Amino acid sequence: METERGIVVELKDGMALVEADAGGGCASCASRGSCALMAGEQKRRLWMANGAGAKPGDMVEFSISARVVAGMSLLLYAMPVALLVCGIAAGAAFAPRLGMEADAGAVLFGVGAFALSFGIIKAFSSTISVRKASRPVMIRVLGTGELAGEPVKKGWI
Repeated sequence: METERGIVVELKDGMALVEADAGGGCASCASRGSCALMAGEQKRRLWMANGAGAKPGDMVEFSISARVVAGMSLLLYAMPVALLVCGIAAGAAFAPRLGMEADAGAVLFGVGAFALSFGIIKAFSSTISVRKASRPVMIRVLGTGELAGEPVKKGWI
């Protein structure tokens, strides 16, 4: 598990909203500029249990399970491609039975399966996000943003 740092921007019901740079694993990822999770942002906002007793403006250290990162990567990247390929194959196979040309059926089924994959991703990500095991874990408070070497931006506290 790799650790990352961020600044607490909000507290709510024992949870902390931490804003972190798109660093750590994101910095070495080849898709960081086009990632659907980042949507062009340079910062990520993550909810996590406030187990270290942080306050808004505090710099905290947290970790995200490598297993969760790998699972989400498979969900976001492999599933759409797999469903696209399966849709193309199914469309080519079943199109003649439906009175269509094989190429037209392949395109229609492929696009449909690819679109379906995004609905599945949305459903799974909603389910995964509420599971405690998939959330980042706050390890410790490093100090206030200013003490930790990060200026606290106005409006955060």
